[in-house]
Amino acid sequence: MDGINILELERRIARHQFGRLFKTVELPALPAAVANILDELNSDEPDVGRLEQIIVAEPSISLRVLRTVNSSLYALRAEVTTVRHAITLLGFRRISSVVLSYAMLEALPQPGTELFKQEEFWTDNLLRALLAKAIARRTRPGEEEEAFTAALISDVAMPILLQQMEEMYAPVITRWREEPVRLADIEREMHHWDHALLGAWILKEWRFPDRLVGLVGTHNSDAADIAALRMCDTPAAVVATACALPSCMRRDPERCRAVIERSRQDLDLPLVDWPGIWAEVAENFHAIYAQFNLSGDDAQKTLLPLGQTIQQYGLELCVQPPELEPQST
Repeated sequence: MDGINILELERRIARHQFGRLFKTVELPALPAAVANILDELNSDEPDVGRLEQIIVAEPSISLRVLRTVNSSLYALRAEVTTVRHAITLLGFRRISSVVLSYAMLEALPQPGTELFKQEEFWTDNLLRALLAKAIARRTRPGEEEEAFTAALISDVAMPILLQQMEEMYAPVITRWREEPVRLADIEREMHHWDHALLGAWILKEWRFPDRLVGLVGTHNSDAADIAALRMCDTPAAVVATACALPSCMRRDPERCRAVIERSRQDLDLPLVDWPGIWAEVAENFHAIYAQFNLSGDDAQKTLLPLGQTIQQYGLELCVQPPELEPQST
């Protein structure tokens, strides 16, 4: 599909025998909205009327969709009051991306462990998704929503592992919090797989489109690996670059610098674009963080080091971080 070497991706997934390894793991049931949207995305001719019915049938999601569409994220001239109007203005793919985002927010579990913080997890993923969208707008226009969705759900495996297999996975997270090493490197050392590949397996079990499965499965990959999977003509490098952004749980200026350098090397993104990218991510996070049930408090733990790193390159930020008002969650 779309030139992706899906057979190679499936071979890598099969090599680790996730089905056998996690045979006792019960994957969360997908909300009806997600299952129905996936049916539409996998169909030869997705139907806008059907998409409207899916959204309207989920009042909490439809309310979030309308609030998001009317936010500064999309900067529409007139208020949108109906789901059909939103689909007409933004199109099937963009609205599907928004709905999938909110539906997955409800689908993923909240493990009852001190090692998992819902606020931090979704802050990290929303910032990375917005960064992927901002970079894609400059390097792969037309693929912004796909990059956003893939980055947002890239860590889908982590809460499932911590809920279903805490004894096995908790040492990975504990070590990651104590050492300046990428999570994927620790996972590969301890278990010979990483959460990106496991996430791809989970999404295949849920019947996500192959292209989205591939983007999640390569979000920890380097340029050579992305090329081996014939994914250079997708936003895979964009997603992998954005997902290298450090977590708000761990200050890591070197990771910020690595993100910028990777964007220059793999995407030919000019350094002078970074102040604008930073401002876009900060402003867009401010526009929609409340719709993800976030307080917004943790975002500055990532935005400020990234901004400082950009300034170390001799570039000036054009705006200050927006003040985030506390939200009830």
